[in-house]
Amino acid sequence: MIRGIKNIKALSNKRFISTANTTTKYASLSNGVTIATESNPHAKVSSIGLFYGAGSRSEHAYSNGISALTTNILGSGLENGVLLTSENGKETNGIIAQTTNDNIIEASKIIAKIGSNASEIIKGSEFELFKKQLIGQGEQLESVPQKMILEHLSASAFQGYSLGLPTLGTSSSVKDLQVDDAERLLEKHLVGSNVVISASGNINHDELVETIESSLNIPQGHKPITKPASFLGSEVRMRDDTLPKAFVSIGVEGEGFTSPAYYVAKVAANVFGSFDSKATNATLTSSKLSSMVHEYHLVDKFQHFSTSYSDNGLWGFSCEVSNVQLLDDFIHWTLKEWNRLSVSITDAEIERAKQQTKVQLLAELNSTKSVVSDIGNKVLLSGYRNSITEALSKIDSIQTKDVKAWAKVALWDKDIVISSTGQTEALMDYSKWRNQMAMLRW
Repeated sequence: MIRGIKNIKALSNKRFISTANTTTKYASLSNGVTIATESNPHAKVSSIGLFYGAGSRSEHAYSNGISALTTNILGSGLENGVLLTSENGKETNGIIAQTTNDNIIEASKIIAKIGSNASEIIKGSEFELFKKQLIGQGEQLESVPQKMILEHLSASAFQGYSLGLPTLGTSSSVKDLQVDDAERLLEKHLVGSNVVISASGNINHDELVETIESSLNIPQGHKPITKPASFLGSEVRMRDDTLPKAFVSIGVEGEGFTSPAYYVAKVAANVFGSFDSKATNATLTSSKLSSMVHEYHLVDKFQHFSTSYSDNGLWGFSCEVSNVQLLDDFIHWTLKEWNRLSVSITDAEIERAKQQTKVQLLAELNSTKSVVSDIGNKVLLSGYRNSITEALSKIDSIQTKDVKAWAKVALWDKDIVISSTGQTEALMDYSKWRNQMAMLRW
């Protein structure tokens, strides 16, 4: 019976993804708001979200956390069978409503009501309570070393720019925030050209547009200009010998959402992929790096990533090592594998990485909520969102020579950023790892 349940669930997810492969439909309201929807007749629930460009990138050191705080207040609760949640990122914030397919119009009206009365909702909220909750979320993130090093990696890579600020703010900045700060944020960023309403599920696009247009009252306004962020090779080391392991992340400047090499960077990251020594398939992981580290137990876990923002990104890996005396060996061989991307990566490795990239893409879009988030963020940051067919086609078109060409430009002899915590005594200094971003060739 259990096996049957799993098979039914797998079949349901497969059907969801295959039927979600429709073109995103767009509409623009008179006030500049963009509506983007994707219909899926086999979706069990529907979701609709209001996304606006803000995030920690819209803040400064003293207002850090205000966009997350404001969005948490607006996107919380349960109303008329509609579950409200919030989503906060570096450059966008979203309020998402999830409900049954036959209640999506009611959810649309609730989203429109929130957008139209955002300032009044903030004024009438338990502002201090939400501040305490946000501080708690930030402290919880900092207590997880794997998440903490990634947050500090971004902070070090883009230091001096708002892109490097913590997504949830700091305890010192959040405790000083006032209702007036939230009102100023909404006045500047909750404007027509900076708002996208996205929806996914068994929905009718035209009916949804008509409902939103008649209910939503957001003022017209231009999208705020964002100052470009520059990558800085640097290191932040937070040694803590009370932790049982070393946690390290190393990255280089990555690709933005609009970069022609966006999918190339994704495939390059999946050449090395991820590894977990305790996973049942640890011995079957196919990348050369995984086989090497498993044989000599150099690392407990590692994960390569390609994170993109509107005009920039981070590409690299994070790891956790219990055999801390072997930390130097793991990083050495990882960077040597990075060197191989430029000179000797094989067709078979690229083909495997392409398949893995497609699997990841589809796995990330296995619910209407995740589809709504994907649509809202990409339309806001790049103005367009590829359909699944377009994305898979672009991944399939990538060749070995494309990855090599990208690596020669983005990886070979480039500055790196390092973030670490835990037992990092065996982590050599920055200059050693920077020098290993290239190798002697004759």
